[in-house]
Amino acid sequence: MSKLSLFFVFLSIFLSLKITAQTEKQLLQELKLQKNKTSQLQIRLRLLELIYERDRNEWQKEVLLLVNQRAAYAGTENQALISLVEAERASFHGNRSQLIKIFDEKLMPIHFKETAFEWRKNILGAALYPNSKAYHYQKLLNQLTTKQNKREQTALYLQIARNFAQNFQKDSAIWASNLALQLAKRSDKKWVLIEAMQQQAEVFWQFNLYESAVQRSIFSVQLAEEAQLDYFRVRPLLLIASILIDLKNVDQAFPYLKRAYEFAKISNDNQQLAYANYLYSKYYLAKNQYKRANARALLAHDFFNQVGNIRYVHRANLLLLSTKSDQFNLSTAYQSMIAQVKPSQEALFKAELYFDYGQYLLNTSAYLQAEQALLMSLQSLPSEAFIRPKIASAYGSLALIANRMNQPAKAYDYQQKYTNWLENSVLWRSAARIEEMAAANLREERERLILNQQASIERAQKERKIVELQRDRQLFISIIFIVAVIFGVIIYVLRMQQSKIKQEQREAELSQTLLRTQMNPHFVFNAMSVIQSYIYENDPEKSSQFLVNFSRLMRLILENSPKEFIPIELEREILDKYLSAQKMRFENRFDYELTICDELLFNKALVSPMITQPFIENAIEHGQLHTVNGGKIAVDFSINSDQLLIQIKDNGVGRKKSAATKKVRTHKSMAIDITRERIAILNKKHKFNGSLQIQDLDTKKQTGTLVTLVLPLKYDCES
Repeated sequence: MSKLSLFFVFLSIFLSLKITAQTEKQLLQELKLQKNKTSQLQIRLRLLELIYERDRNEWQKEVLLLVNQRAAYAGTENQALISLVEAERASFHGNRSQLIKIFDEKLMPIHFKETAFEWRKNILGAALYPNSKAYHYQKLLNQLTTKQNKREQTALYLQIARNFAQNFQKDSAIWASNLALQLAKRSDKKWVLIEAMQQQAEVFWQFNLYESAVQRSIFSVQLAEEAQLDYFRVRPLLLIASILIDLKNVDQAFPYLKRAYEFAKISNDNQQLAYANYLYSKYYLAKNQYKRANARALLAHDFFNQVGNIRYVHRANLLLLSTKSDQFNLSTAYQSMIAQVKPSQEALFKAELYFDYGQYLLNTSAYLQAEQALLMSLQSLPSEAFIRPKIASAYGSLALIANRMNQPAKAYDYQQKYTNWLENSVLWRSAARIEEMAAANLREERERLILNQQASIERAQKERKIVELQRDRQLFISIIFIVAVIFGVIIYVLRMQQSKIKQEQREAELSQTLLRTQMNPHFVFNAMSVIQSYIYENDPEKSSQFLVNFSRLMRLILENSPKEFIPIELEREILDKYLSAQKMRFENRFDYELTICDELLFNKALVSPMITQPFIENAIEHGQLHTVNGGKIAVDFSINSDQLLIQIKDNGVGRKKSAATKKVRTHKSMAIDITRERIAILNKKHKFNGSLQIQDLDTKKQTGTLVTLVLPLKYDCES
């Protein structure tokens, strides 16, 4: 992980600049107008801070451009300011040798007039010489004043935490990182809090507090996402991936590594891509994919070598050796790297170097040398409390070596040490919890991604609607402008709209009219008369039967009349109740028959409610079935070429005799017209060619009536 880049918060304390609410665009315009070189430099420094908050990759390029143009800015103070940002860039890349050279030669002799610039120089000094009197943390803490903002104070405590962590002072490092986090929470910049939280995560990571490190990293990723600062999501994602790889949970590490790489690639950040490639190499090495691991390690090595990050150059070299361990004799390469190790070299790197060398020697059966290298790996760390899972496995390798050298007591002793480490280490006890946290975070991230995508779609739809409204407005203006030419078109559109409105109104009126015709007042009156006659005749059984049948019929009509379609079984029940009531009314002087084909019943066909009722009523009332000997009405529902065919037959007096009065003609015309309009509406809505046909049943005698309805055949979708 990028713990070695000394600190990413150096430029979080561009406190001297006292930046106003100016934007980058405004500053660039001001820079073009400014002729004074000293003022130009101040503006460029203010621009650098804004860029730093947005994109560190672009910031370091702008710093390099300023350094290359430093000859244009004369004066000791101006040169010192350029050296200050140059040193901060070297620190950002982890180029410690360049940082020391710039600081010792160009910054240490300088005392900046503005306290903010002097403070930034002191933070750099604290990173390089934490034990010197001039830059000791106690002296810097005493220099803190209430005038310094929270970013300034946060930067100091973060540097103190790093110094303690480098010296393996666990409690002091956590204390300093906690104070930095508290100060960052009161900062006016979100990225200050995110970096403070991530720095604390790396402190936890160094001291094997993996669970706390993962938790802090997840929080910092979420904060960066809320603040829409994609750059700040890469570092915590890489740390989570590194921890999961340490715990040998490489499959779960991959999604985090992939996301970090994608974010770094989007921002074209070569430094974060290098760290991602470094971890990709470790991932592929764990999966025994040596070619891929080698390729990624080479990419990381080239970048670190280019920017002078020697610490990670060594680490990348070590990875390159590990990727070739199955193909070459690498003893000389390992010995050469060990010979270059300095006393000041990072303890964990030395431990990993000796461990990898020991594993190589073990694979080549050089047991004595392997034992010595593995012991050196364990001794490189200050105490067992700082042993990582990888280094701890050296105990197991030592037990294997002792066993092969026929030293059972020694093998038992090493195995016992490994067991004790497993029992005392919190790593493995918290491994399940870490895995659960990482998996839960991935699930939440996917959910947030879905929500974000939905929000993006909604925003796009709103934007499209706005564009459409604007386009419509422009079109309307154009229409107004050329109204004389397209006046006829406007009239046509208006008429079409009015026609549509009238159609909708007509449908509503038709629905009400249909309900009223179905609830024929004459039929209701007659039904009441029948009930009254039964009561006078003291026939409670018939009156009760008629009343129950009639009330059920009224309920069915009221419930289903507003609907466009109802199940055909329900239609049969309505018609059966209606015909039964009419039959009782006329004292059973006619019969009726309802026939529905099995296919319609089985497939749950749908039909317009009571569309046959007007014709059944006409057959009974005006066909005078009660006066005909053997009067009968038959209603038949069938299928004809994917159409619903309904036929209503009666053997009444016929249309010619029934058309004797004006009342009859008016009633029949009204019912027929309504039904024809209903069919027309169905045809238009469902793109159908339905029809209504009425003819005499006996064409010679002109008696009886046959009504044929052709309607769209529809089925209940739920069935």
